[in-house]
Amino acid sequence: MPQFGVDVVPMVGPGHVVADWLRECGVCEIVETRQFPGAWNKQSGLGRLTLPFRYFDCGVRARAEIASVAEAQAIDIIVASLPFAWITGGLVAERSRIPIVWRAGGTYLNVAQKAALWLLTRFQRPDLLLCNSNAVHDTFGPLIPAPVKVVPNGVDQRMFHPGAGDPWRYRPVGQRHVVGCAMRLADSKRPQDFVGLAARLRQRCPGVHFLLAGEGSRRAELEQMARETGLDNLTFLGFVADMPSFYAACDLLVLPSRSEGCPNFMLEATAMGKAVIAASIAPVVELISVTQNGVLFELGNVTQLANAVVDLLSDATQLHRLRAQALLHADHFTARSSACQIAAILRALVAEHSTKTVPSEAAPPQLPRRAPGREKAAAE
Repeated sequence: MPQFGVDVVPMVGPGHVVADWLRECGVCEIVETRQFPGAWNKQSGLGRLTLPFRYFDCGVRARAEIASVAEAQAIDIIVASLPFAWITGGLVAERSRIPIVWRAGGTYLNVAQKAALWLLTRFQRPDLLLCNSNAVHDTFGPLIPAPVKVVPNGVDQRMFHPGAGDPWRYRPVGQRHVVGCAMRLADSKRPQDFVGLAARLRQRCPGVHFLLAGEGSRRAELEQMARETGLDNLTFLGFVADMPSFYAACDLLVLPSRSEGCPNFMLEATAMGKAVIAASIAPVVELISVTQNGVLFELGNVTQLANAVVDLLSDATQLHRLRAQALLHADHFTARSSACQIAAILRALVAEHSTKTVPSEAAPPQLPRRAPGREKAAAE
């Protein structure tokens, strides 16, 4: 983003994974916060009744910290990526008289979430809704009365490309084929379908090994399920920092998730020249229509998934064709292209907002601004 005229101050937390990754990428100006949800111990039983208070208290403290950063860093625009940040960041943006962008990156909303979002937009609205796919736009656009832009995610092809990584870091020795999946181990990603896939193919395809990368609330349960069913053909890798080596270790990748926006898993696989079998949900169909490196199966249909894996691993010609299609279309989703588009959108929004702002006696003093053409964004 800085090379396109937008300096970014990311606010991340309460964990350190994202901050550590940003530093590895050369980002120095990072605000690590413990004021975002998730820093507290998981509650059970009657303890769950304290959650509303915890969120309210967390919101008050997060709003204060965001306001402090906005003032100290002379922020021109706020980009908020989760509903909690939409609310807290929106309060700060309104007070500081700077625009705010709500970034949406998923397509699964239940009835309660839709109702809550509709109610929120009666009181708060963004200056722009930024979606990472047309499917996300179709989900959130009707609920959020604001201008919308669609910019797909992008992949750093200096990191993800054919030949990147060390396959033997994760590939089990002596296995004919390796099928991989990387995801957050939570209900919305349906990791149980990948475990079920390994169970169905254990006897049917003894030369196939399965690698599951990722952490999450369901890991212990899934590992217990694997132990009880004797799945010696499945390895839980936990958090994987070296994703290029993970992709390099796999002959085929699987995405069973029900909730995606513009899945980086599929984009990275495309850049690495890998074929994917994925659940047929709107954003995935949208991606595969461009990359042409995947096969679809009905969401939750493990039998259909297993058949697709067997068919593809037994058809070297089709597998090679899908890999070639991935490399042919990888340039459609680059990090540079995505950053360039988002930077242009943010700069235009700041310029437009500055022409509409009319000083008044009741308004708070404006923060000092940098020279035109160079904006600073706080990303939450």
